[in-house]
Amino acid sequence: MASLPLRIFGIRHHGPGSARRLLHALEHYQPDCLVLEAPADAQSACELLSHIALTPPVALLMYNADQIRQALYFPFADFSPEWQALLWAYRQGTAVRLMDLPAAHQLAMADDQSGNQLVLPSPTAAADTLRIAADPLGYLAALAGYSDSERWWEATFEQQQDDIALFEGIQAMMRALREAVGSLDHPHHLLREAYMRKVIRQAMADGFSRIAVVCGAWHGPVLEDVASYKTSTDNALLKGLPKVKVNAAWIPWSYDRLALQSGYGAGITSPAWYELIFDHHRDAVIQWMTRVSSLMRHEGLDASPAHALDAVQLAQSLAAMRGLALPGLAELEEAALAVFCGGNDAPLELIRQALVVGKKVGIIPPEVPAIPLQRDLEQQLKTARLAKYWGDTDVQWLKATATNPQGGIDLREETDLLKSKILHRLLLLGIDWGDLQENPDTALGSFKEFWKLRWRPDFAIQLIEAGMWGNTVYAAALAHLLYQAEGPIHLPEATRLVRDALRADLPEIIDPLINRMQGLAALTRDVYYLLESLPTLVSVIQYGDARRTDVSAMRLLSDELIPRACLGLPAICSQIEEEVARDYFRIFLAVNHAIGVLRHDEHTDYWQTALQQVAMLPGAHPLLQGFATRLLFDKGVWSLDYTGQRLHFALSSGQSALYVAYWIEGFLHGSGLLLLHHPGLWQLLDDWLCELPLDTFNEILPLLRRTFSNFSPPERQKMLHLAQHGAPAGATSASAHAMDEDRLEKVLTTVRELMGFGKPSSPSSIL
Repeated sequence: MASLPLRIFGIRHHGPGSARRLLHALEHYQPDCLVLEAPADAQSACELLSHIALTPPVALLMYNADQIRQALYFPFADFSPEWQALLWAYRQGTAVRLMDLPAAHQLAMADDQSGNQLVLPSPTAAADTLRIAADPLGYLAALAGYSDSERWWEATFEQQQDDIALFEGIQAMMRALREAVGSLDHPHHLLREAYMRKVIRQAMADGFSRIAVVCGAWHGPVLEDVASYKTSTDNALLKGLPKVKVNAAWIPWSYDRLALQSGYGAGITSPAWYELIFDHHRDAVIQWMTRVSSLMRHEGLDASPAHALDAVQLAQSLAAMRGLALPGLAELEEAALAVFCGGNDAPLELIRQALVVGKKVGIIPPEVPAIPLQRDLEQQLKTARLAKYWGDTDVQWLKATATNPQGGIDLREETDLLKSKILHRLLLLGIDWGDLQENPDTALGSFKEFWKLRWRPDFAIQLIEAGMWGNTVYAAALAHLLYQAEGPIHLPEATRLVRDALRADLPEIIDPLINRMQGLAALTRDVYYLLESLPTLVSVIQYGDARRTDVSAMRLLSDELIPRACLGLPAICSQIEEEVARDYFRIFLAVNHAIGVLRHDEHTDYWQTALQQVAMLPGAHPLLQGFATRLLFDKGVWSLDYTGQRLHFALSSGQSALYVAYWIEGFLHGSGLLLLHHPGLWQLLDDWLCELPLDTFNEILPLLRRTFSNFSPPERQKMLHLAQHGAPAGATSASAHAMDEDRLEKVLTTVRELMGFGKPSSPSSIL
């Protein structure tokens, strides 16, 4: 047997049992050539492993040089048999040949519409055949009653001391399976296996006498019988395949991504558990329960060594009851649920995330070749002290602490300002590592930013794609933004581009963008576009002030746009459907806030005039009428008495119940304190509801429920008390109490001076 030039080692992709026994078999066989199932054009990328140490999980990225997003990922973990075989071969100085169909062909055929196209199996193919081809060893484990195929491997093969005989047994099993279910003869498999045989023949022709072929177990029989397949037949099958130019790169991967279908993985759902089996296969159950106990204590939950022992015994008992030689992951989780979690699924989910899937992320050392953009980003991350967040797949708040869990960066500090610039520039390149959050109520001023960060492995391909725009993050963001600005855009998009350029600190493009925006503003007649651009425009003015940027041109533009938008507002609110009305409602909210931020009397007058016209316009959508009425009351433009008249009119019998429900939803948006502080308004609404027929009440109940569900729990509790007991005797509205102008002026003067607004001309000017 030792004189045979070829031995097949059929493995399970990402199988820790396969990896462990494969290493033993290679040590015993001592091949002079390792032929491995991996794209043949990844040869040079894999040779990096001979002198550079990568820390798995990592992935080999193969991408179309002309269409970068067309890519294939081939992930590897420490327990992947292919990874261990490559490392063994390079340590031993053994020749390595990769034998799978080159990625250049696979990518070309995936995008090719001609005859040599990669296709899915026929819908008539048996489901079992597809499942066997994807993971034949896992299929056999399921037949034996094991949900955890690695525990089946332990129970079935670990007693076999002869490693060579073990893989010969697997080969015989695969041969029997292929004969029983038939071959999976769609073009993808036929092409791949033909190319594998071609590489094996070449290795034999090159004079290697001890060839070890490491491949997925399913392919083993057709590779071992290489002599029974005609060379001419395989060559004819491979002739004329389309081809594209392909580049390769090593990128960091993560355990949660490894749990997805990708490349050779066929997907595994428990990488952290597989790592444990690979490192501690003889006492994996004890090790896992010990780690569960440690995790529970770290999370402040009750756990002791006695818990771990009880859980081990329970898992073993469950396995014995089910006729299994060893407990698998299902038995471990059930035991942990009973012993550590008290039957509560929440702690069990924590265990799964940490000890079944895991949070491990690979490391690619700096010596590995990378594009200039990636190197520049790495340097920028170090300078801005962001490097510790890059590569972490958990959601994190930037600069979060135990006392300040939402963190926050201060744009007045140089390092924090650099953090903001980097994150905004990456967003411009489509790399959404950071998600800018709305400032919480506790954050005052505009010098603070709050970011949620979450890294993903596919940022690697996005960085490669972004490299076409420039060799530095700054240059790439600038070029990409300029490309967007030169395209066909409307005024709101142009305004957002100016905002993004300010946030990313790209001063060279600010003036051209402002000129473009001014030109679009002069040509824009659509009131919707004018309104939609206003909140972003005000944000630009505010943000520019915070960063000491000259935004005088933006202020002049706002002076032009606000009157035009307000004059056209009433006309677009009439005779519209609910969906359109809700979109306008969103814009109403944003514009109202934006005009309030500007604190410009003339702008405020224009806006309030437009709101009055909407509130009283026949045919305007009631949602917008009600909201306009609420805004006018809140600003003191309409008195309580007049607001009550408008509510009474809206609730009159001449209006449909649906109309009233929409009007109330707009009127009460944001807070129910209006009804609580003004019993007269509450009484009007209560009387209207009491007079409704039951059928009508049931019809509008969902709308009313949606409106009142947005109120805070204390507000709803007080409303329930009002509904049950009515308003207290002698209750008066807030307007019944006269305002002491002298006392109010003293207070407001002090407040304005403290806030830097100067002394007011009169109390009413503040209100």
